[in-house]
Amino acid sequence: MYMKILNKITCLVICTVCSISFAANGQTIYKSGFAKASIEPSKYPFSLTLAGYGYPRDGRFSLDWIKKTTLEDCTAFTGNNEVLFAISNGNLLMTKATEKLNWKSIGKSEGIVSLAAGKKILYAVNNRGEIMSSGFSGGLNWKKLTAVNDAINIAVLNDILYVADRKGVITFSNLNSKIPSWTKCSSLSNLISMVAYDGSLYGLTTNDELMKLDLKQRNTTWTKIARYNGVSYDIHLKSIAVGNHTLYGLTKDNYVFAGRHLTTGDLSVTALAISSGKQTVVVVGTDLCGLGYDFVTSVKQEVNRKYHLPAAAVMVNSSHTHFGPVAQHWPAWPEFVQQPDSLYMNGILKPAIVKAIGAAIKTMQPADLYFGRGKTAIGANRALTGDSVPYDNDVDVLSTVTIKNQQKTVLFLTGCHAVFKNEGAEGFTISPNFPGLTRKLLRDKNNIANAMFIQGCGGDINPVDDNPQRTAASLAADVTTVLNQPLQKIQGPISFYMDSVNFPVKKWTAQEMLAFRKDNDKGNENVEEEKNVRWADYMLNLDKANKIPTSMPVYIQTYNVGNWKLIGLSREVVTDYSIGIKKLWPGKLVSVAGYCNDVSSYLPTSRHINAHTYEGFGSFFWYAQPAIFPESVYETVIDKIKQENR
Repeated sequence: MYMKILNKITCLVICTVCSISFAANGQTIYKSGFAKASIEPSKYPFSLTLAGYGYPRDGRFSLDWIKKTTLEDCTAFTGNNEVLFAISNGNLLMTKATEKLNWKSIGKSEGIVSLAAGKKILYAVNNRGEIMSSGFSGGLNWKKLTAVNDAINIAVLNDILYVADRKGVITFSNLNSKIPSWTKCSSLSNLISMVAYDGSLYGLTTNDELMKLDLKQRNTTWTKIARYNGVSYDIHLKSIAVGNHTLYGLTKDNYVFAGRHLTTGDLSVTALAISSGKQTVVVVGTDLCGLGYDFVTSVKQEVNRKYHLPAAAVMVNSSHTHFGPVAQHWPAWPEFVQQPDSLYMNGILKPAIVKAIGAAIKTMQPADLYFGRGKTAIGANRALTGDSVPYDNDVDVLSTVTIKNQQKTVLFLTGCHAVFKNEGAEGFTISPNFPGLTRKLLRDKNNIANAMFIQGCGGDINPVDDNPQRTAASLAADVTTVLNQPLQKIQGPISFYMDSVNFPVKKWTAQEMLAFRKDNDKGNENVEEEKNVRWADYMLNLDKANKIPTSMPVYIQTYNVGNWKLIGLSREVVTDYSIGIKKLWPGKLVSVAGYCNDVSSYLPTSRHINAHTYEGFGSFFWYAQPAIFPESVYETVIDKIKQENR
């Protein structure tokens, strides 16, 4: 017994000595873990607004139509959770709403102009405006329920019947009431078809627009969710239906189409976790145009609750692809861009980010970390002209290599807008753009298990090539060049910090806002002028409620992973900041990311502000900011970072 205890003590002493010796030799034990999660939209919501461009004026939406089958002389069309129904040649047809539609007749139903399907009962409007009902599982037996003047459309949801007349006025009544009592719900001009699903009404108009009305919110207006664009939405519909969580459309020439999202299929969130001792930091990359501070804060709170990681130890970066779903508030944009889809945000995006962070932490294993820097020529300054136009063309690469199986994960960072192409089908396609294409090229052509992109200070940098495939090929080659050169090994402890600079808002007076509104309210469908009018209205409403923000914060997050420093700034950061921050630590390994934690405006310099470039002036109205930054914004941010010396 004595010998067993002595042996245990001896082993403990030996292990402690080895550990001390290991640390004394300057070696740091790191662990790293990587995870990826899809943020592709599901079948429902049916269509999402794409972020990043104010053009075309009518918006960009993800809905794509796929031809399924044809119906002869179809006068009515609807569906429920499992089945589609149609009136064809006076016969009621039905089919399971699956990949292949196999229609079968269940009885005669002449004179019907609109259908609505409950779980077990069909409702119909005939050509005399009469509302009828019938079961459909054991044969048809239509019974008149009531009549509504000029009724042409019908929908049903949770025992509530919605009826629209020829003028687009929509009323509703509870089906459980013995005597129908009709109450006005809403109205939609040029309405030709209507369906109710999951708490909302969906309407099709004569100009091939799809509109949505949230029935759970009072006093809401119809919002456009899709439109004819001649590319992905290139059919002319006369009716819509929902079956098995899928949107269907019936064309004027009686073809049935199924709706889906037009996407490359690889929109994702990536997370890299690195730990040493008791400290862990996570870098998150999202294929999105931008995220708001409130949403990112809610994500970090969930991460803290689940994984006990402080908010300052989680950096959330947006790649700024202009082909991702709207994921933040845009009050000065048209109504279909003003609010992100809550189902997408809370049902897909937030769980995916939290899941990726958790998986990255859980999969951490001992690894060596290496850093390298190269150059790229994929971008150029789009905003400034003249002498000494800045462009930080650095490509920073962090490579983590697991000790056990030599699995390599590569984080690469450079600053350049992900904006092209905004034409043809690509302009309406959900896509991570060149960052996603570069990740794939690196995985396919190199001995790299995982690759993730972090957007740098690319606020005023655009690609020089309007082809994202060529841009990706160039960037992948630049990253590969870095990886093929000797890399510097990372050593040292981990620390993390979150700081901020609050810039006081120089608020416009109400008179200035009204004058600005008047100057822009010309009613000529000019995108810029309409945006300025919406900005003025938004600010005037905030002013009346005394809710105009008094400050505009810039968040500064700092990671020290050994001898590598990563600084993440909020907002759309122009390239000067990356150049200036690196000069604060000459000869050190310093990387600078923009678009971190909050993308609520541009972060310009005095040169942009004085020149009234988009980045220094006009963009602040798009972002619905209460003011522009002072001319000293750059110097103030740089001085803050220098003083803190994190």
